[in-house]
Amino acid sequence: MDEGWAALAAGVVSLLGASVGGLAAIIGTRIGAEKHATSVLDQATRQAHTERGQWIRDQRALAYEQFLTAWHEYTLARGRFHFERPPTYDNFRLVQESGGRLHTAAFRIRVVGPESVTTVAEEVLGNLTAMAIPDDVRSEWDAAHSRFRQTDDPELQRGLIRIAEDILYRGSWDEAIDVAPQRQRFLRTAAEALDAS
Repeated sequence: MDEGWAALAAGVVSLLGASVGGLAAIIGTRIGAEKHATSVLDQATRQAHTERGQWIRDQRALAYEQFLTAWHEYTLARGRFHFERPPTYDNFRLVQESGGRLHTAAFRIRVVGPESVTTVAEEVLGNLTAMAIPDDVRSEWDAAHSRFRQTDDPELQRGLIRIAEDILYRGSWDEAIDVAPQRQRFLRTAAEALDAS
């Protein structure tokens, strides 16, 4: 009987050993799987963060480029209007249209940021498009322009040209602003933002 008990005890010990070993294997496999899943998730998170950073950088670079292009177009249109004798309504419309594109480009910078570039872009926009028009000229322009949009009357167009001449000579465009330092400041701030993103 001792041999029977010994065999039974050995069998029980073997069964317990196999059970503990199996349980240890299951626990080890689970721990390994969790570590692997955590590692894969960390890698995916890092990759998503990197791709998002690159996307933001690309969007910012595009917005800054569009702003500089619109700035150039606006400056050229304003220069043509300024030096044309007599100024024409068509060139004044080009100034307005390019000014609209400049405002849109500045808004895009506000969307993609960062705040440092947005601040400089808005200062540039304000400085470039500022025109100190006397109140009587502005109210006359607004009234004539509103009527012209409703009727397309050639006489009103001639009136708008006359007012535009008045704006040209009485407005602040005659006082040239120093653009080079503003452009350098914008370029420097934009480059810093791109390096940081």
